[in-house]
Amino acid sequence: MPQGRPRLPGTEAQRAAARRLQIRENVRAFRRRQRERELSDNQAESTDTVKEWSSSGSSADKSQPVKDEGSSGSSADKSQSVKEESFSGSSTDKSHPASPTPQSISYERPGRQISIRHERENSDSRWSLALPFRIELGPAYTGAFIAAYHYRTSPTPAPGTESASLSSSGDPSVSSRAGSPLSRSTTTSKVPRDRSGDEYTRVELCCYEWSTTVSFQAMCPGAEMLKDALLASSLNLISMEKSDMRLSIAAMQTQTMALRKLREGFDDYIANRDVKKNALLSATVLACSMSELLVNKSWSGYALHLNGVGALIEDAGPNALASRDSRVNFFGYRTAQVPFSFLERRGSFLSRPEWINFPWRDSDPFNRPRDTLLDIAVQIPGQMELYDKTPNRTPNWNRRQLRRLNRIVAQLNEWKTDLFEKYSDSIYTTEAAAWEGLHSEYIKFRDDTVAAAFTLYAGVRIELFSLVRQLAADLNPHDESALLILKGAIREGFKWSRIACQCLEYFFTRERRVMGKVSCLFPLDSAWGTFIELHEMRGANMSLELRWCQMTAERIETVGLPVFRVRHRI
Repeated sequence: MPQGRPRLPGTEAQRAAARRLQIRENVRAFRRRQRERELSDNQAESTDTVKEWSSSGSSADKSQPVKDEGSSGSSADKSQSVKEESFSGSSTDKSHPASPTPQSISYERPGRQISIRHERENSDSRWSLALPFRIELGPAYTGAFIAAYHYRTSPTPAPGTESASLSSSGDPSVSSRAGSPLSRSTTTSKVPRDRSGDEYTRVELCCYEWSTTVSFQAMCPGAEMLKDALLASSLNLISMEKSDMRLSIAAMQTQTMALRKLREGFDDYIANRDVKKNALLSATVLACSMSELLVNKSWSGYALHLNGVGALIEDAGPNALASRDSRVNFFGYRTAQVPFSFLERRGSFLSRPEWINFPWRDSDPFNRPRDTLLDIAVQIPGQMELYDKTPNRTPNWNRRQLRRLNRIVAQLNEWKTDLFEKYSDSIYTTEAAAWEGLHSEYIKFRDDTVAAAFTLYAGVRIELFSLVRQLAADLNPHDESALLILKGAIREGFKWSRIACQCLEYFFTRERRVMGKVSCLFPLDSAWGTFIELHEMRGANMSLELRWCQMTAERIETVGLPVFRVRHRI
């Protein structure tokens, strides 16, 4: 009888491949057991610290909601908050008045409590978190998902010590961990991690409110579909930056799982009409839309995902926006949807009064410059659709439409005045342009919040005066005064198209930040379309502007983002 193990069937190469596969499986199983063992050990060690920190933190909150600056511990925390640089790119300005009283929010999970201090400074949101435990999302997600959030951890500083700067935007050590397109931390540390029982892990997350909301939603039980969608979009971005096909394949597999769970979630929502799941489904679809944009470079696919989000929100109705998560999700969707409403020249439910004049709006933080601008902008696509669907446009009808648009122009002028008056110093400066060919200087904004709002304002104004030109041209044969309106609209369209082009360089000549770049593509498309109209229909020589727009579109495509449309090639 043969001695030893029987030989595996097949050729020698097949047997070698089978052995290698078995070794890899054994290594994976060993590492998985190690991670599970480490997780259980860390949870056991941190139990006492969690209880002690939670009890002391709750008692301190009850007795003193906002600590005195005389306390050394609070001074360290305050120096961290002041020195950190937010995800939106803005930093604390000493010339501004003191920020309002920070809000204390608690997110509870079974057996754990997260203390979060949310400060609002000059309409920017800053979150300071002290977590007495490691964020564990399971062995399959611990490494990739946390790396996608791009955070750095450090032990709690000793009382009375000066806190080091937490800004990591220029730290080359951070480049080893790629950031998620949906959330990015700005915390860095050069101090080794200390897992002693008397210290807890400090994590700083500084990002947009929608990003913060979906981040915490993904950590909650039952949010597996959102967790998969965020992980897929993060892995897609990392694979693009590192040109790693393995990560790309992993992202595709994770995206497939997220879409499957999303379909199951839709079926359950249709059957049970659970309004509480509406925000989770909407956030998951928005996360999936980012993967569609990053992988397939498809704006049409991205827009289809947005249509799904809009259908969910409209079906639930404005009364469903009762929680902060649902409100943040709604305003995030509206910001992404409005540019496509302009591109398609089609109105939506967003322009109805019940979706603008919410009873809770005055006491809610959703009155930032971009939010108030969108309150005005959502009216314009509906007017475009009305113009396209009215074949018999009489002179009186054109005059009525021009009066309506004139009221919108007045609202936009008031918004711009309020924006400049809100800040004690200038909202932007100019620097020498690196993208030559059209202007010698580009607009450098004070922060990303102002940059996104003002650039969007330029795009909205361009589209508005495009519609004014159409109405004035129709009215001109019947009313000579319409010629003055037409000439004024031409000047306004050209002026703001040039301004929009000056704004673009700010978004693309700094660190890699996908969301800021996406937000400025709509003004570029609007300006490009205006240059073509003036060149082909108004007899103006726009060859310089058209050549610059084509070169800019090529620059944008090199960073992995498609422009909305390549309107013209020279």
